[in-house]
Amino acid sequence: MNLGATFVFVLLFIGVTIIGFLAANWRRGDLAHLDEWGLGGRRFGTIVTWFLLGGDLYTAYTFVAVPALVFGAGAMGFFALPYTILIYPFAFVVFPKL
Repeated sequence: MNLGATFVFVLLFIGVTIIGFLAANWRRGDLAHLDEWGLGGRRFGTIVTWFLLGGDLYTAYTFVAVPALVFGAGAMGFFALPYTILIYPFAFVVFPKL
């Protein structure tokens, strides 16, 4: 067993656990309102929203569906690669702010 890797894992686990407990009591929202529950009280900034939406978009679609499309349709399936890269910044600018 690698002692250095174990130390880093335990250190990060403890750090994330402490941050989670501190965040749980930080600012409670009123969960009876939909914007508090679903949109985080509209307190997310541009950078946080950018990474949350990007992580949501590029997970299953890019890593599962695109290779399956290329395998099934051949080279025509490669249209999805520039599409996934270009549509996200376009949608971020054009879509209305919730």
